[in-house]
Amino acid sequence: MKCAICRNGMTQEGYTSIVLEREQTTLVFKQIPAQICDNCGEEYISSSVNKALLHRANEELDRGIMLEMIKFATSRKMSNDTASVGASRTTRKPM
Repeated sequence: MKCAICRNGMTQEGYTSIVLEREQTTLVFKQIPAQICDNCGEEYISSSVNKALLHRANEELDRGIMLEMIKFATSRKMSNDTASVGASRTTRKPM
């Protein structure tokens, strides 16, 4: 899809990392499937991946975790229904 941010690049499949923080809890999710703009690097995750990510984050928060690094694994195919990822991210493009 065409990037909604720079309007010049096209997105391609890749992986990203996202840091979520709430109160005294910090969660680092790695290997999240994303669409990444080949021009500006903006990352988009599908609504289904976003929902699974937030569900997993709430589970970890309920456990009382203060700092956790989690490899996000999903067997679902990435959807075209994507949302832009916020500023706390690190891009990992496929090799």
